Amino acid sequence: MLKPDQFNRHLMALSRDSVGYSQSELANKLGVKQGTISKYEAGLLEPPFDFVEALANTLGFMPEFFYETGRPYGMPPFHYRKRKKLAAKRLSKMVAEMNIRRIQLQILLRSYDLPSNRFIPEIDRDEYRGGYGKDFSIEGAAQQLREMWGIPDGPIENVVEVLEDNGGIVIPCNFASDLIDAVSQRIDGLPVLFFVNMNAPADRIRHTLCHELGHMVLHTTTLMDDDEMEKEADHFAGAFLLPSKELKRQLIKFDLRQIANLKRHWKVSMSSIAMRADRLGMITPYQKKSFFIQMGKLGYRKAEPYEPEKEVPTKIKTVVKFFFDNLDFSKEDLAKSLMISVPKFEELYGFIDEPEKYPSNDNNAFGHGLRVVK
Repeated sequence: MLKPDQFNRHLMALSRDSVGYSQSELANKLGVKQGTISKYEAGLLEPPFDFVEALANTLGFMPEFFYETGRPYGMPPFHYRKRKKLAAKRLSKMVAEMNIRRIQLQILLRSYDLPSNRFIPEIDRDEYRGGYGKDFSIEGAAQQLREMWGIPDGPIENVVEVLEDNGGIVIPCNFASDLIDAVSQRIDGLPVLFFVNMNAPADRIRHTLCHELGHMVLHTTTLMDDDEMEKEADHFAGAFLLPSKELKRQLIKFDLRQIANLKRHWKVSMSSIAMRADRLGMITPYQKKSFFIQMGKLGYRKAEPYEPEKEVPTKIKTVVKFFFDNLDFSKEDLAKSLMISVPKFEELYGFIDEPEKYPSNDNNAFGHGLRVVK
């Protein structure tokens, strides 16, 4: 029997934020005063169990959810600049979704053993010695990680697969904002988590995941100014996806046609290739400016052509299907285990049976008479 003093007020606020309700909106749904909701969430009052049942039914959870132990985690410090641009309600919804998905993953992993022979390293710059004893550099760290993980020369065929094969879990989310495409977290007792907005274009997801990988490798033992961390993570993503030696060999002529061909080869956006060439000193400021003006005139700053195929996370799918195939769970059983309603389970895990829920930007034709040649 659940005891009233086990009620977790933090989970009440998380669940409310996850569906986008304010305190007053939830109060109206439940037929109580906002002050009552506020006092429950502040821990000033303990809600009776009949209220918890009504709360759970309204928000799509089961009453047991609100008696789970633990605390919520906030956004990592290296996303401070992006957080400031988000409206408070959207930020709260995003943080709530991440926490709820993390809690559900912890429940799933009680019955599923993840392989532990691979890991995502953390670099301590004071002790770092890269290849051949060289001092720390972003380029060197990215190249060393490719070598450590056995990634061959050339494009990374599937970024999601690389992350999940090496100790990470990619969790598909719907952040309802294009200001943040992904968030990564290191939490004791869990694999490194990458929460990613799967509604973004495929090439953007690949870059964003490598950007987050950069944060996990570079910034969990070393913190600095937020802008500097963002620049370093972006530099790392470019170096990890587009090694300098190969790009310098291939980028013979900097024009839109060749950049488009390189995009098809490397599965990296045309904008990212241009920024990488600029960082490596391969183009002049004038070339960079002219390139982006041309991209803007063609409408490619908003939607580029030749999108690669969307990469779908498989580790969560494998874990969920383990319950169905090996433990004889029904959808109802698993929803109950995760302390959510069946409709909410289908909303969060519908991609298990319906991968087409992930949109892809199938825009394979240049307009304005430009033809990409092989």
